[in-house]
Amino acid sequence: MEQNPAERSSATPSTRPLGTRLDGVKDLETAVRTVTEHPGPVEIPAGPGQLVGRHLGSVPQRQVGEALRGAGADPLMLRADISIDQDIPDEGVIAVLDDHLSLAAGVGAEYLVVPRAGVGGRGRSEDRIYSMLAALAEAASAHQVHLILETEGATADEVELVQFLEQARAAGTLDVDPHYLASVAWNVAASSEAGEGPAAAFERMRPLLDLAPLIISGVDEDTVEDLFAAVPELREAAAQARIIVVLGRPGAAEA
Repeated sequence: MEQNPAERSSATPSTRPLGTRLDGVKDLETAVRTVTEHPGPVEIPAGPGQLVGRHLGSVPQRQVGEALRGAGADPLMLRADISIDQDIPDEGVIAVLDDHLSLAAGVGAEYLVVPRAGVGGRGRSEDRIYSMLAALAEAASAHQVHLILETEGATADEVELVQFLEQARAAGTLDVDPHYLASVAWNVAASSEAGEGPAAAFERMRPLLDLAPLIISGVDEDTVEDLFAAVPELREAAAQARIIVVLGRPGAAEA
């Protein structure tokens, strides 16, 4: 297989191609060309000004997914345009994210990435966030999609929430198929800005790798190599598809 041009020459030949984000790509022709040039993991941001949105009918959804997978998108991920702690009523967040799950299933995406904006000043306790995630995890499983919670700063809260979901599933109080477990998207730039070292963050998230793949964001070509150097186990995990790296501009709050 031809090496992904986004990979640096220092990467080992067995490393899985680094993911591409189709941010701001509005037409399918450009999206297919981009994926053809960079086959591998592909993340599609949903919303206005993007390739897909909740307004898209079922036939266009299927056509987009088929075209991208045919061009080499594997796996296909959808990123929601609303955070789990958006400053609107809980029912509104659930309704919008449920629409995103339907959209993810419609395009054949394996993952729905849900951003975390932080609970400060939003009036939601971690218990309320957990209850919302539990409902979404059951809905995601019904759609045969992995629910992925993106970290907003240091990774402890999000990892704990996902672990609580797994404990509830194992106890039989959460109706989630074990093939579609929730996991975490580790925003490396955001956790670094919060003062969390990469080795410590990965150690915290390591147990999640036994359940579902871990997505890594908040890195570009240079910073992902720095991350692999700081935590060598990550390169091997990437080669085994136990982690999925999605390149983008490093930042605490990627668009």
